[in-house]
Amino acid sequence: MRLTQRLQLIKLITLIGLLVSVLCCHHLWAGHRYFPKASILEDFAGVPAPWDYLHLVVLVLLIILSSLTQKRLPSILLILFSVYLCLEDQNRLQPWFFNYIIILFVLLFYRYRVDESNNYTTVFISLQVLVSLIYIFSGIQKMNESFVPDTFLWMVSSFDTVLSERQLQLATRFGYIVPYFEMSVGILLLVKPLRFIIVPLVIIMHVLILVMLGPMGRNHNMVVWPWNMVMIALVLLLFANIKHERFFDISFLFKSFSFYTVLITMLVLPVFSLKNQYDSYLSSSLYSSNLHDCQLILSNKAYAQLPYYIRHFTTDSENHHVLYIKRWAQQELGAPCVPEYRVFKKVHHYIINLTRTNDTEVEFNFIERDKILDF
Repeated sequence: MRLTQRLQLIKLITLIGLLVSVLCCHHLWAGHRYFPKASILEDFAGVPAPWDYLHLVVLVLLIILSSLTQKRLPSILLILFSVYLCLEDQNRLQPWFFNYIIILFVLLFYRYRVDESNNYTTVFISLQVLVSLIYIFSGIQKMNESFVPDTFLWMVSSFDTVLSERQLQLATRFGYIVPYFEMSVGILLLVKPLRFIIVPLVIIMHVLILVMLGPMGRNHNMVVWPWNMVMIALVLLLFANIKHERFFDISFLFKSFSFYTVLITMLVLPVFSLKNQYDSYLSSSLYSSNLHDCQLILSNKAYAQLPYYIRHFTTDSENHHVLYIKRWAQQELGAPCVPEYRVFKKVHHYIINLTRTNDTEVEFNFIERDKILDF
């Protein structure tokens, strides 16, 4: 299969994955909800429900139009509209959504000309680097003390019906090499002679993730299931049985805006997340056990003013009640909230206004994630 055909398939698969993922968490995009929007712009409330279903309709239409034509305009409008939606609510800036949009942005530079090998090969290599960096930083983000005893043990224990306790303990020990395995996979995908080994390993990894998180396992966070399927397809299209283009000049790669876009968004900026100076969700940190967290400590007075629905996400103590923001977002929106201080603070102010109290009645308990690097 030629690179031009692969690029067209990559676009189609990316758009299908985007559509399915958005529909899996439609409450994040439209409809009445208790969980507040976290607008990037101050005092910008956006379109109120139920009128915001127009947003969802427009988003779906732009995805469909982009898949039906080779013209750039629908894809440009889709990317711009996606930026607007994320300005209205930062919680829409999910890792999968960000990666889909970056892929579509890189594909804008493809001219759909089979006689311009420098153009389509440059776009193709840019996408190879993008996918490799996702694995590299996903591995780096898991290099923390909490990953194995927290997330990995939770995922592996989905096999407790087929594995003995001793086998589960052995599988859990494998978790200590997972970060290095994932990082190595990202690097070795760029080494052409080793791809015949690495590509099957990547596919096996994603299949295991789907089993552990899917209906047969934890049945958790359905929105990431299509992303894992898309990643399998992307790895096959970008790294399996690639033929060398004889007329490609490597100098064109370093003249391409798409290549530098990938380097900045997927390499340079994520480095700052290792020092907690950039969003972890934009740096391939998902299921890493190393994310910011926040709990709201409510007095009895504030708790009494909470709607019964939100009380469902609290635990009771003698003198106070703890509201778990992440659990609330996951259950209501169908996707986790963006785990950043500014988003948690928006929820804090929302609960204060909702309960007609103050920050002494609703205390803000922010738990910063561990820094991986300190430079």
